[in-house]
Amino acid sequence: FDPSLGFAPRRGITPYQAGCTYAPRPGGFIRQMFHELYPSLTTDLDGKWESYRIFFAPVNWRLESGDRFEFNVNPTGERLVEPFEVAPGVVIPPGSYDWLEYRLEVGTAAKRRLSGQATWWFGGFYGATLDRLELTSSWTPSPLVTLLVNAEHDIGRLPQGDFDLTLVGAKIRLNLSPDLSLHSFLQYDTADHSFGTNTRLRWTFNPRGDLFVIYNHNLREVEGRWQRESNGLLVKLQYTFRR
Repeated sequence: FDPSLGFAPRRGITPYQAGCTYAPRPGGFIRQMFHELYPSLTTDLDGKWESYRIFFAPVNWRLESGDRFEFNVNPTGERLVEPFEVAPGVVIPPGSYDWLEYRLEVGTAAKRRLSGQATWWFGGFYGATLDRLELTSSWTPSPLVTLLVNAEHDIGRLPQGDFDLTLVGAKIRLNLSPDLSLHSFLQYDTADHSFGTNTRLRWTFNPRGDLFVIYNHNLREVEGRWQRESNGLLVKLQYTFRR
């Protein structure tokens, strides 16, 4: 099995997955609790393990206000058969690695005009440590406009080298009418010093037909100067014929 477009992350594997959730409703200010356990194991075709992960959420509470908070403990393992570059210039050698990672997450109700979520992953990472901070927010000043902002900051401390990576993105949604919308996404990545935009216009001109106009533009910083890496304009028209 060799997918030409690369949608499958692995080839020649046997995945095993299981899971259970206990979700009581205690009442009061807590709407529902979710106690989750989801182990997974991936082996090659000869039965030798490649990776495993045990997702355990002893605390995952949804409040009556719609807000939520969660705490996870995740034993994880990877067996690398070839060097793995996790950041520019930081390469993990082949071998078996086991570590324990944790997650703390707090989120506000999506029904609010201004909502957000903060996530902190921390703990082990290939025999060393990794802290990953994720922030997302959404602001809807009117039914026509939505602004979303997300940011991620990774701090890795490995024997092979340290790295600090930041990824920042923003998305604007304009729902001009039930049949016409405009979405624009911007993203900056410090790993390869690139900046990209994706803008999509969708017009439903008929219950059976849609017109899409998409523009992509990408820049990369090289030796202190921004250079155009690529840009493209795509137009797609779809229409459904019924007999």
